[in-house]
Amino acid sequence: MQLNYLKLYACLTLAGLTIWLVDQAWSIYQLKLVSDVTTKAISQISQPKKIQVPAYKPTYKPPTKPKPYEKIKYDDKVCKFFLDEYRKDPTESNRLKMREYCPISSN
Repeated sequence: MQLNYLKLYACLTLAGLTIWLVDQAWSIYQLKLVSDVTTKAISQISQPKKIQVPAYKPTYKPPTKPKPYEKIKYDDKVCKFFLDEYRKDPTESNRLKMREYCPISSN
């Protein structure tokens, strides 16, 4: 039986390279696992501890808009007030206020 040394060399070389590549892939996989665990641990350490504070809910409520009839009553009260003020003291400022709030009955 005659040995073909070239085929034997090629076969042994390919087997050695395959074993070496598998070993390198395994080492890279292990390094990736260690790197992921380390990154996770460092990120947990570097994050500040979150203190849970109850959310502040203000008790302020915006004023409700007056209904149209309430606004008319309010305007009538203001108009009457400035009309009385103008009758007591007929100055220019009182007259302007009276005309501002009572445009119809400003005479």
